[in-house]
Amino acid sequence: MDVSLFHNPRAGDGDWPADRLVRLLEMSGFAPVHTSTRGKELERALENPHDLVVVAGGDGAVAEIVRALHGRGHTIAILPTGSSNNIARALGLIEEPRHIVAGLAKARRAPLRIGVVEGPEWTLNFVEAVGMGPIAAAIGQATGGKEHGSGLVGERREELRRIVADSEPVEASLTVDGKRLDERLLMIEVMNLPMIGPNLLLAPEADPGDAHLDVAWLPAAKRRSMLAWLKDPEARGSPLLRVKAERVELHPQGGTIHVDDKALEGGEATLMIRIEPKPVHVLIPGDDE
Repeated sequence: MDVSLFHNPRAGDGDWPADRLVRLLEMSGFAPVHTSTRGKELERALENPHDLVVVAGGDGAVAEIVRALHGRGHTIAILPTGSSNNIARALGLIEEPRHIVAGLAKARRAPLRIGVVEGPEWTLNFVEAVGMGPIAAAIGQATGGKEHGSGLVGERREELRRIVADSEPVEASLTVDGKRLDERLLMIEVMNLPMIGPNLLLAPEADPGDAHLDVAWLPAAKRRSMLAWLKDPEARGSPLLRVKAERVELHPQGGTIHVDDKALEGGEATLMIRIEPKPVHVLIPGDDE
């Protein structure tokens, strides 16, 4: 069976180079056509991929391909080879790529919803989250340093802790399903997944297959609790408050927002955030024995 393989060769520790992935898929009866997500050929390869698309990489690569294929009827198989793998984890994909590939023959299709944020002059899709505060600041401050590899999740968690310690409340207003939140907030995250960033479990009840957003926010009074939580990677129950929503209005009043892993100037206009009605379908492997 012909498949399109989109692959980030720099994901994780680089343990899954192209030739290893190609051999793995061929051993299970697939005929992969490989494209690097970091190459110039990516845009052309996305114009007409095969019906089954395999994505090997971390959250950045997976989200990029999912956004590009949304609404086009393709089925996606995810091979998580990154550092955080929040999208794969949300779908229950925690095995190594070889086990996932071995189980594709008995895989079921599961829905993965896509979020959309609409500004006055632009519209963007997202898979993970839209937010303001420390996570957006960390993304905006990234300067081309270490992107992948062992220890990255811990390093980014500590970096986020430093930002939280010094951050000012966000200058924004937030309205959730018509109800305005009038609090001083250090962080706002409108989420499609339970975890974002360096495996931050901010919305444990979030379901990437349902038609709801999970809105999480950190009151300024909970700064110390957040610092303690970030220091302990095994801690459960983040200090953020949260609620499920169908529609969110975020008025940034300037400052930086993030849409997945991209930092943008928030501007002054109200942003409308919701879930797209049609999901992308992802293969969830069956028993490989």
